[in-house]
Amino acid sequence: GKYQLAAVLGIPLAVTFIPFALASIYSDKSGTGQGLSLGVLNLAIVIPTASVQIFVSLASGPWDNLFGGSNLPAFVVGAVAAAVSGVLAFVLLPSPATGVAFAAPAVGGLH
Repeated sequence: GKYQLAAVLGIPLAVTFIPFALASIYSDKSGTGQGLSLGVLNLAIVIPTASVQIFVSLASGPWDNLFGGSNLPAFVVGAVAAAVSGVLAFVLLPSPATGVAFAAPAVGGLH
């Protein structure tokens, strides 16, 4: 039912919170302000995302018209770009160091 759907959709939502949780933990450990760290992280996510959305909205109309007005060509380009990005993430990003322990989060949550 609706609760199973909410539970399944909660998993990708929780994944989106990981960068913010890590920024909070690392900024707390280093003594820098959590608000500043989270603000910079938010801008680093929002500005490229908005730029890409504007580009896609301007380019997808003419692209779709080239192929008869259907939305399918834009979806295919998006699927190919997602697949290529996934492969490049595994190929180009460095592997994490072995034997490195991650710091435990501070007790008490955000300050």
